[in-house]
Amino acid sequence: MACLCLSATAAAQGIDRNKVMEYLQDQQYDEAVGYLQPKVNPREPRDLSLLAYTYYQGGKLSEAANTYEKVLVLDSTSVPALQYLATIRTQQEQYHEAVTRYERITRLKPASALAWKQLAFSGFIAQLPDSGFAWLQHAYRLNPADARVAARMAEEWIDRKAWQRADSITRAFLAVDSTVSSVLMVAAKTAYLVKDYQRTAIIGEQLQRLNVVSPNTFVYVIAANFSLKKYQTCVELYKYVLDNNAASEHITYYAALAYTALRQYTESNELLERCIGMAKSSSLEDYYGSRSVNYENMRQYKAALANLDTSWYLSRKPLRQYSMGRIYETGLHNDRTAMKYYQRYLQLYKPGSREDEEIYQYLKSRVKTQGYSK
Repeated sequence: MACLCLSATAAAQGIDRNKVMEYLQDQQYDEAVGYLQPKVNPREPRDLSLLAYTYYQGGKLSEAANTYEKVLVLDSTSVPALQYLATIRTQQEQYHEAVTRYERITRLKPASALAWKQLAFSGFIAQLPDSGFAWLQHAYRLNPADARVAARMAEEWIDRKAWQRADSITRAFLAVDSTVSSVLMVAAKTAYLVKDYQRTAIIGEQLQRLNVVSPNTFVYVIAANFSLKKYQTCVELYKYVLDNNAASEHITYYAALAYTALRQYTESNELLERCIGMAKSSSLEDYYGSRSVNYENMRQYKAALANLDTSWYLSRKPLRQYSMGRIYETGLHNDRTAMKYYQRYLQLYKPGSREDEEIYQYLKSRVKTQGYSK
């Protein structure tokens, strides 16, 4: 970068280019500025550009920005000046100012994919999502082989729930280069969203070979393997992310469900206990509900009921009342207590899924037959 900047000022009258180079290489920025200031011609854009660049390298952003503005007064088409100004404004968190500079660059270089890419990402940072997306599409059309642009394009279509379009972008990129981890991570998500679970699993294997660990990615990979009933693979995926300190709450939960499917209930409960420790209130009751399934399968009915009771307390889902009644009836053979729970379920019932409706109609008939009413 320094060589390019200095080469542009090689003809600057009165400035010893080699001397400036030595200062910059030795990181003697104050000395470089002190040398340049009395020699810079304020009407010469190349002199001012060199001084601005020296300010920038020395971390004096305000001075650099002011000097680059002077360059633009003399030469409004100076792309390097616009580029550095955009970078400086971004570092100063003046994001809209940065967008303005990048827009000017795209007008000067409309065929530059890089210019549109910089403008797009600057737009996103400046909280201009619609403009940012439009600029990103332009960058993608100019250069679909840019990994960062392709990955962000796919993410943007995911946010708009256009999953097929998002998936087509990652598929097209990976058909040319299947080694870019940033695109592979998005591809795992897009493949899962279009329900191509087998491809999601294959992408997960590629990411493991690349030693990539991302909880936000591997949750889709483990979910895909669970859907494929590859329960042992789910356990192995959990161990992989755990070894890399990336076992998120949801990944741990899928591993717990996989252990349940493998009839390893104790191991499942251990992971569910971890989930409970990590859980937010919105998902906590599901973990207690899942633990109750494990305890019921282990014929530890009191433990199953205790977990269901906690799940009920957290969620107030009427179906939890039915589940407790079913355990009392089929596990503990206590029909009288079971009927109390069934009656409570009928009192709390609200129309929901087809399964809920079938349970409701069945229990309504049973309770009525045995002398209870809703």
